[in-house]
Amino acid sequence: MFDMKKVGKQIALLRKEKKITQMALADLMGVSFQAISNWERGQTMPDISKLPELAVIFGVSIDEILTESKGTRLVRDLVENDTLIESNQIGKEEFIEAAPILTQDQADMVYQTLKGDFSPEDLVSVAPFINQELIDDLAKNKLESTGLKELAPIAPYISQEILDAGAIKSIENEDLSVLSAVAPFISRKVIDECAEKEAAANGLEGLTAIAPFISQNVIDECARKNFEANGLAGLTAMAPFIGKDVLSSCAALSYESHGIGSLVSIAPFIKREFLNELALDAISKKGLREIIAIAPFIDRNLIQLPVSE
Repeated sequence: MFDMKKVGKQIALLRKEKKITQMALADLMGVSFQAISNWERGQTMPDISKLPELAVIFGVSIDEILTESKGTRLVRDLVENDTLIESNQIGKEEFIEAAPILTQDQADMVYQTLKGDFSPEDLVSVAPFINQELIDDLAKNKLESTGLKELAPIAPYISQEILDAGAIKSIENEDLSVLSAVAPFISRKVIDECAEKEAAANGLEGLTAIAPFISQNVIDECARKNFEANGLAGLTAMAPFIGKDVLSSCAALSYESHGIGSLVSIAPFIKREFLNELALDAISKKGLREIIAIAPFIDRNLIQLPVSE
């Protein structure tokens, strides 16, 4: 993209050479004083429609205002012809440089001319400046040819509908990890549906890749079902994300059936007070040796003697 600081410095230099104040230049161009100030400080760029006016006022070419940057030729052609000249082949680097100051129609036109040359990484630079339909068409094609992961760089610019459909289709043949790169942009409803299917088919372990994006109630319900089928061992991978009350409930049931040693794998994630209660109960029934395995996770003041004795 154009170096806005460099262009701003050039505008300020040309203005001073003409002995024009910022306020006077703003009046000449029909823009605010703040706009001129922002240009010269390199915070924004003049709109492409304003470049011919600046060139006339300063008595220079557009190329000189834009400091002969990569995108200068493309901007000049569009200003002078409002279309692309076939004999002047435009490269994607020029488009990436110029895109922020083009109108959307101009950006769309250049993109459609060059779209075969763009990698997903290139598209990050131009996606904010082309229309939604073009981005979504690209996303559909990428989904068919390379899958969901390739869309990660431009996911913020793809419509929700396209991403959701891509997510549902992608997990038909792959695990949930395929969603991790784009999960923040997929709807919670679709994330939850995918999580429920994965948990039902393969247990909770596969949910870890997108756990932060799954609804808490879905995680907890999947945990309850998995515990019924596989016991506490099936909860270990997702323990950090399972609700404390659900973990405590499962822990209590496991303790009754298999003793306090069965809680080791999830002990760090159980409520401390609840684990202390179970430890006290275990000590009263079977003595100190019973709680050695979970000793690091309980309060030492619960016992009179060191656990190792």
